Amino acid sequence: MVLSRRKLLRRAAGGAATALVLGTGGAILLRGFDDDASEDSSTTLPPGLRRAALDVHVHVLGAGTWGSGCWMSASMHGSIPVKAGLWNLRLRHDQPDLDQAYIAYLRSRIQSAGFLRQVVLLAMDTIWTAGGERDLAHSQYYTPNEYVAGLARQYPEFLFGASVHPYRADALEELDRVAEAGAVLVKWIPNVHRIDLGDPRCRAFYRRMAGHKMVLLTHSGDEQAIPGVEQRYGDPRGLRAPLEEGVTVIAAHVASLGEREGRSNFDLLAEMFPRWPNLYADTSALTLFTRWRTLLRLAERTDLHSRLVHGSDFPLPPACTLFLGRMPLRSTAAGMKFWRHG
Repeated sequence: MVLSRRKLLRRAAGGAATALVLGTGGAILLRGFDDDASEDSSTTLPPGLRRAALDVHVHVLGAGTWGSGCWMSASMHGSIPVKAGLWNLRLRHDQPDLDQAYIAYLRSRIQSAGFLRQVVLLAMDTIWTAGGERDLAHSQYYTPNEYVAGLARQYPEFLFGASVHPYRADALEELDRVAEAGAVLVKWIPNVHRIDLGDPRCRAFYRRMAGHKMVLLTHSGDEQAIPGVEQRYGDPRGLRAPLEEGVTVIAAHVASLGEREGRSNFDLLAEMFPRWPNLYADTSALTLFTRWRTLLRLAERTDLHSRLVHGSDFPLPPACTLFLGRMPLRSTAAGMKFWRHG
């Protein structure tokens, strides 16, 4: 499917607005840990919300089963967070069909959520050195562009989100390849990939992205889910470089963690929106234990709502119980009952 940048943002923005309106009840829409994955809740939704939204932030994880090409470091694959996370998805880290079972489970969650039409599946490049060499020793996991592109061709509910490190020697050629394969965006985690967004060598990459009309979905703020990060690369002010080159940028997580020079990353990002009409942010992971306070702040910043797009950061689990007692109990209970039982 060919999806223009405008359509991508418009559809995802509809999902963000829905999430803000639904509040706590919306936090379990893609969870699937305590409801029936085979149940289709679209019949209980208002007609305008049925199969209407786009999730721009869904990760593809795998261990390389059945030739997927995915890879995790030994420390990550056997870690307690990965084991616990897969257990929550009713999967095991050592099962022989892990990669395929993960995709099957994800598709069942999209179906049962009801409000989703499509999700952007995200590839994940490895770290590359300043000299243009792959750095597997410091990389935690890898999801190949080819694997994700193939899933997008196979299943209509998936869109291809590529990941191309700008320091690799063939960065521009790989960007052309993924664009030809139908990628709608490029995903980076600069803190993990060790990408300096303002590095002059990235300018040609940004210009090529703008020429392809591809969106840059990039982590903003601090990163706490993956070890071995360089937090300085999460400074949202670094987004000025791709914005200056005409790239449409989605700042993942609304820079909801960390601070620079005594100011929160969220505030630094928020003051950039009036200057840059091609700047957006996604709502991914804002219902995690570490980020929920920013969700409350964001709900009050109505001036920013038109610049938000929906992202879940699946498979990271939401924690909707954090909002019990912070919203009227009747509204909270009614919303959760609606989304769980229809």
